[in-house]
Amino acid sequence: MQITGSREATRRGEREPLWALFRVVLGLSALSWGGLALMAQLENHYVEREGRLSRIAFADLIALAWMVPGPVGCNVAVQLGHALRGRAGAWIAGVASVLPFFTLMTLFAIFYRTPIVRAVASQTLLNHFSVVLAMLIAVTWYRQTRTLVRGKLEWLAAILGCVGLAWAHSPAVYVAILGSAFATGWIASPVRRQPLVLKIATRDWQMLVGLGILLALFAVPLPHRYDLALLWPRLAGAGMTLFGGGFSALPVLKTLFVTPAIGVSDNDFTLAFSLSPLSPGPLLNVVPFFGYLVDGWLGALVATLALFVPSGFLVVFAQRYLHQLQTHARFEHGMRMLRAVTTAFLAVAVLRIAGHVPYEPVYLLTAVFSAICFTRLKVPVYAVYGTVAIACGLWLVYGHGAS
Repeated sequence: MQITGSREATRRGEREPLWALFRVVLGLSALSWGGLALMAQLENHYVEREGRLSRIAFADLIALAWMVPGPVGCNVAVQLGHALRGRAGAWIAGVASVLPFFTLMTLFAIFYRTPIVRAVASQTLLNHFSVVLAMLIAVTWYRQTRTLVRGKLEWLAAILGCVGLAWAHSPAVYVAILGSAFATGWIASPVRRQPLVLKIATRDWQMLVGLGILLALFAVPLPHRYDLALLWPRLAGAGMTLFGGGFSALPVLKTLFVTPAIGVSDNDFTLAFSLSPLSPGPLLNVVPFFGYLVDGWLGALVATLALFVPSGFLVVFAQRYLHQLQTHARFEHGMRMLRAVTTAFLAVAVLRIAGHVPYEPVYLLTAVFSAICFTRLKVPVYAVYGTVAIACGLWLVYGHGAS
């Protein structure tokens, strides 16, 4: 045991080659369906097998990733790269974690634009996929509320968040809800006299100001003629409101992309989220799909950079000042309220999807089947989608033929 411990300590002192870091994170990301799967594989490789980090150090990376907006799995990869090789490692690991799903989702978008695929993607199939998606989000909402929403104040924040989002018609509402939740938690904290003192470098202040400008572009109501011209800066700002996993992004991204100026339809939007579980990576892997629909390969690239780069900057920034934030009780209480109110994004997403599906027994059957698969049988998401697609195809062929 002592020899093993000494070997692990030696490994932790070594510098990870950048090419090895890229190759490992790329391979693990390509085989990880969902951010949680990527985090588990990174821990297995760099903690259990290689001994590059201790379990406690890796747990700190995960905790910080949840505190920062954006895809949690990619946030962990960026932090891991920063811990192993500094700023260059953060960039290398971030690119490696995004590249597999960027490529696959862009390919999905390319073939989706072909006449053959559009003919196959019937409205009936899209409706069934919407039901599966709604059940997946509902299960995620249930699990998150059990974990994140505990006290009366947190439940009140979650309920008020649902009410506010149900009537929301402007991105400013999303920012206001999140900001109000954090402020409420800060004010309601039982610890009153604990000032937050952060000694922030000038370069970091400049980065925060730039990110604040992007957030303001997303939040401030603008004339619709600017929707396309400012789409990518506003997408970058939107990324800083996405806490609680990829499904919370559904109403936010819909506000940006499903507009007359952008041209993404409701069917395109729903199908992108339906295809998301078929691709590795977090559920925010839908962004390259939307980007390609707007402006081809360039749009897919710019959309991916716009959404993922700001959260990468934020998570590295937070890692630098983690020791100051961890000990501040009021800050942590504000984050608890913020996490609780993000569950409202999931609840509203389920309601909005359900509102576009016809109330017919066959869709109820799909909902029950999906719920059993996700909760009892633990069937992978892509297997559920595949089963529903096959059943729908057989029904369209033989059911219509018999009639």
